[in-house]
Amino acid sequence: MPFRLEKRVQPSKLMLYLTPVLAVVLTMVVGGLVFTAIGYNGFGAVIEIFLGPLLNSYKWQDLAIKASPLIIIAVGLSVCYRANVWNIGAEGQYVMGGLAATWVALMTHGMTGFWILPLVILAGVVGGALYAAIPALLRTKLGVNEILTSLMLTYASIQLIFYLVRAPWKDPMGMGFPQTRVFSEAARLPTMIPMTVVHWGVPFAIIVALGAWVVMSRSLFGYQVRVVGAAPHAARHGGFSEARTIWLTLLVSGALAGLAGAFEVSGPFQRMVPGFPTNYGFTAIIVAFLGRLNPIGCILAGIVLAITFVGGDVAQTTIGLPNAATGIFQAMLLFFLLAGDILVRYRVRRVTPQQSGAEARV
Repeated sequence: MPFRLEKRVQPSKLMLYLTPVLAVVLTMVVGGLVFTAIGYNGFGAVIEIFLGPLLNSYKWQDLAIKASPLIIIAVGLSVCYRANVWNIGAEGQYVMGGLAATWVALMTHGMTGFWILPLVILAGVVGGALYAAIPALLRTKLGVNEILTSLMLTYASIQLIFYLVRAPWKDPMGMGFPQTRVFSEAARLPTMIPMTVVHWGVPFAIIVALGAWVVMSRSLFGYQVRVVGAAPHAARHGGFSEARTIWLTLLVSGALAGLAGAFEVSGPFQRMVPGFPTNYGFTAIIVAFLGRLNPIGCILAGIVLAITFVGGDVAQTTIGLPNAATGIFQAMLLFFLLAGDILVRYRVRRVTPQQSGAEARV
């Protein structure tokens, strides 16, 4: 007897918000079983990855450092996705933001002044926004899918890093390593708490999320984004331009990804290195969906994904888990989240042969 998916008229709001919690729980259970089956201490790995960073107070600063770029990038992506604009290239925009910030830091190397760090951060924002403008231009003028263009531009930005740190920006005193010189003090992001690595980008990530929540829920721009994403035909009749919305959302998303890149290169890295791309842009996609495309939800989801990063590093040394384990858990989390969304938004309906025949005749 055939079955088919039928969209629910009004999905349960309770289930919409419980689905991310259930996805995390299923990830822990299934991940433990999978790693046990291939010969590791699976449930020990789950404890180390998901609970270890929370129980060890020394890891809290690492959680804050990992969560802040994820939150900032995810907030920008949630704005895009609300408008049905699918920016998959936040990693590339994050990289270009870091490169733009590095350029300013190198140009002002040896100088002093309170204006240098704000200029470094501003350069990161502009660099990320300009890189996001490329898929916006191609989408609105030529109809090219922004998923493909934004994703492919990510790999171009990574190759640009490799070129710059091996040739024009290479540190002449770096013992041959492909890296830039260390930023001068004026271009570094200061730490917020003495004797820790927690920098001022951490509270700024919370400010960005709260500000985005206010804008998306209380402003005309937020209303425009929601209407264009939910009902583009109605949006046109209401005077909202789809092309303008595509431009605005991609620029906002790229600017926030570039901001995260500027914070990272001027904070934890303090120089540009080939290892600067850390998949924050791709992981932030999971954060955005786990947070239900809500800026406040992105804060909680960013902490959850930061836990997997920090816990994955711990599990490699304590249990001997492979480096890819973190990515596997994150992929499981996304799979269970999307599967749960399908079950919440759709229901399985059994169709009798008589009903199938009647529908075919209609």
